[in-house]
Amino acid sequence: MPLHVFLDAIVEDWRALHAGVEFDYTSRLGDDPLIVSDPALKQVIANVLDNAAEASPAWVGFSGERSGDHLALIVRDHGPGFTRDKLASFGKLYQSSKRDPGHGLGLFLAVNAMRKLGGSVAVANRETGGAEVTLMLPLAAIALERDE
Repeated sequence: MPLHVFLDAIVEDWRALHAGVEFDYTSRLGDDPLIVSDPALKQVIANVLDNAAEASPAWVGFSGERSGDHLALIVRDHGPGFTRDKLASFGKLYQSSKRDPGHGLGLFLAVNAMRKLGGSVAVANRETGGAEVTLMLPLAAIALERDE
């Protein structure tokens, strides 16, 4: 399927489950390569969007952008952002700001799923407030090779 169809379907499903959240979605995908839909990637994106909505129930932003031969998926929110400790220990198991033990697993699993696909996850606080999570993935990991 074309990459934009994959992302649009994730967005449509997520919006249906989070109707009360203002959701800004943009895609700048360039030539829109054909990809093999990856269920792990779909779950990673949904989990990061869910985390953003929990931190920022009024607004979440999501963009898909081509950066050379990589895909950057960026999730932004207007929540409190990450503490210094959370930024320093990002990606380690059970580093959660939630009250219930065992949470924090979502970002840990996202980091590991992205590594298996040859990608990475970066987190930062936005200058205007809130957090930003960037999933970076080589397009070759999901691209469907075309016959010449």
